[in-house]
Amino acid sequence: METDTVSETIKMWIALDDNERKLRAEAKEINEQKSQLSKTILGFMRDNKVDKFALEGHGEGTLSRSVRTSTPPIKRANMRKQLFVFFADQPQKVTEFLREIDTPQPTADNKQGGLKQRECLMRTIPKTKKAIL
Repeated sequence: METDTVSETIKMWIALDDNERKLRAEAKEINEQKSQLSKTILGFMRDNKVDKFALEGHGEGTLSRSVRTSTPPIKRANMRKQLFVFFADQPQKVTEFLREIDTPQPTADNKQGGLKQRECLMRTIPKTKKAIL
């Protein structure tokens, strides 16, 4: 590539990066507003025992409330503790097992043991302090 072509490509990349940052900021603002409105709507639905709104005249479909219960993921420290408790008579085996889990294993297509490298281009812009109104 010639210097002029690279220079022009960089300018186009920076323009696209600026546009992407602007759109992300707008999307973040929209998501914050939507989150606040969601809290209000969910509070109303919970308090009035309403599980679904039909969106006639305001769009199509329904707006529904559901409650889900989930279990937190297993933490590594808890897993270690439980393994040592369950296999108290075989601490050496537990240690070997945990060491094997913690060590990435090489595969046929990845000689580095499960670690993948990815090349990317990133632009950092110094943060500016916002004026206090």
